[in-house]
Amino acid sequence: MRYFNNFRQRLSLRHPCANSVRIPEGLIFLLFLFLFGSISLPNAFSQGTTTSAISGKVMDTDKEPLIGATIIAIHEPSGTAYGAASNLSGLYNIVNMRVGGPYRITISYTGYGESVYENVFLRLGESQRFDVILEDASLELSTVVTSASRSTSGESAGASTQISTQDIENMPTLNRDVSDYVRLTPQSSGYGSGNAIAGTNNRYNAIYVDGAVNNDVFGLSESGTNGGQTGIAPFSIDIIDQIQVVLSPYDVSFGGFAGGGINAVTKSGTNNFEGTAYYFLQNQDLIGRQNGTLFDRIHAGKDPADIPSEKPKVADFTNQLYGASLGGPIIKDKLFFFTNVEIRRDQTPSPFDINVYNGDSDVDDLNTLSNYLQETYNYDPGTFGDVNDELDGLSFFGKIDYNINNDHRLTLRHNYTKGEQFNRNPGSPNTINFSNNGIYFPSTTNSSAMELNSRFGNNYSNNLIIGYTTVRDNRDQLGDRFPYVYIEDGGNNVIRFGSEEFSTGNELNQDIISLTNNFKIYKGDHTITLGTHNEYYDIYNLFLPQNFGTYRFNNLQEFLNNEPAYEYNRGYSLVDNITGDGSKAAAAFRAIQLGFYIQDEWRMNNRFTLTGGLRLDVPFILDDPTVDTYLNNTAIPLMAAEYGVAGDIEAGKAPQGQLMWSPRVGFEYDATGDRKTIVRGGMGIFTSRIPFVWPASMFNNNGLTQGRVNI
Repeated sequence: MRYFNNFRQRLSLRHPCANSVRIPEGLIFLLFLFLFGSISLPNAFSQGTTTSAISGKVMDTDKEPLIGATIIAIHEPSGTAYGAASNLSGLYNIVNMRVGGPYRITISYTGYGESVYENVFLRLGESQRFDVILEDASLELSTVVTSASRSTSGESAGASTQISTQDIENMPTLNRDVSDYVRLTPQSSGYGSGNAIAGTNNRYNAIYVDGAVNNDVFGLSESGTNGGQTGIAPFSIDIIDQIQVVLSPYDVSFGGFAGGGINAVTKSGTNNFEGTAYYFLQNQDLIGRQNGTLFDRIHAGKDPADIPSEKPKVADFTNQLYGASLGGPIIKDKLFFFTNVEIRRDQTPSPFDINVYNGDSDVDDLNTLSNYLQETYNYDPGTFGDVNDELDGLSFFGKIDYNINNDHRLTLRHNYTKGEQFNRNPGSPNTINFSNNGIYFPSTTNSSAMELNSRFGNNYSNNLIIGYTTVRDNRDQLGDRFPYVYIEDGGNNVIRFGSEEFSTGNELNQDIISLTNNFKIYKGDHTITLGTHNEYYDIYNLFLPQNFGTYRFNNLQEFLNNEPAYEYNRGYSLVDNITGDGSKAAAAFRAIQLGFYIQDEWRMNNRFTLTGGLRLDVPFILDDPTVDTYLNNTAIPLMAAEYGVAGDIEAGKAPQGQLMWSPRVGFEYDATGDRKTIVRGGMGIFTSRIPFVWPASMFNNNGLTQGRVNI
């Protein structure tokens, strides 16, 4: 009864106090928007969904609403308690609940028997319905206990896929990456190492982990995730509790994607100390060989009789993953922690037999070239035989959950991921690659999130999430700095060495701050949501191809004799004298995307619910590129006079912010009245951010920032 007494005292409306918030320079406008937007607002399931909910109606045997019935939900592993009381319509809502379970839900009313649901598991981003009929005490004063079954599939609003803790634990995975699990979505298909959802490039997806932006917003990564250019996973799958993939949610609080929205929530500690340790190994002996099909044989362009029925064994490689997790209480029922560390070590040898090379040069010639480079230029080009690709990774995750009191709960978490890729180019029958012409690619991602879930009396709740993510991708050459050199070696054969020509000036820094606030009002049959989601980006992208110069020679002897190259190419900065990383000849700009939405979820009766809302997203770039005065003052007037160029054309101006309206309406109908046959439908408009690599071009490909010479 102690939880009952606590929550009975909370049913009167309380007035929240305003708190001051410090934010980085440039985000004062965002703070104003947050404070303005949080004055009025509801439904908690927005982009970056991190919680679950329960709702329902409490009635007597005549199906009349019971006003003021008490609903208590206890998350048994942590002792976290949630409570509410039914309103004038007998309806209740409890939001911002921890995902998973098991929960024990008790529904009671003075003079009536209790109804208890045990072993309830809640799924990310969904509200589970519990409609209850309580028996009058004059008939029976007893407790009705219902044991819920733990399922891995259930209700969803719109087209979506729920991936539960049980799914993650039981599903086999080769890569231990979120993409492996997103493929459970029927509308998802592989796109490189990422996921294209609903036929849309994965760069139009939105990925949120604990409400913080976690996809590559710049758009260079094939996987669509931070650190993806190196092949490293953005986070350990061992920290993930549940994943939700949404395609067409009619809730306007979902936004920021035109393909799919991927929400993941991380694990939390409980009242029990629990830990895991794991080791994964994959190598050539664990890869099966499948029989070649007739298509394989014909496609190879050979006589099928000459092709063995069994494909050859794959080349040697070793992928190793070590990790451990630990969670538990700091203060029982009050303060919890969860932490994980993971180490990755991948090695993929690429053997090369020099005897298959078709060029004019032999081993002695190549050794002579190597010695010449070291003696003349003090440059070591590396080896020209077998090479080895490597990927080293380290990730660390820490999370604190704090039950401040029965009304407020705070979560803090940080995830650190570092990947180092050593990508060396193997030789081929037509190419000799010296090993130091490969790529060294370090990538570091730090992602932090703070979430505050609050309840004010029985009619208001609030969910605030602030996320901060930094990404540092620094693609570099292997070995010392040196121009890139091609030496033709007879026919179509070539010798290549030097600093990889597209890695000499290549750097990407991203700082992303996100702020989401959802305030809910529960009034009669209506749940009103007022929300705001805002993202701020500070981006620096340097891409100066051939910044050390690229030389091409007709043959090896010309190079050794110090004769001129027949072709020379170089890209260089027009704004400073820096060669390599750190140059100002980069796309450096800030951008912002503001989002506001309002929605009404109207439970018209016990079987029909109608949801309608309107969302507004406003993206704009805060900086302008360099002004090209010649284009504005001379070229454009000449083109207009000669060709009739129309429109407002002006160099040095970034596109203005666009108002992107997204109206949506959806319904849910319980066809049989027992929640076994649910009909859902709706329509709406969905918009997303664009990969910033596209508008970034106006900052560095404008003829004033970078120059080129081709001789």
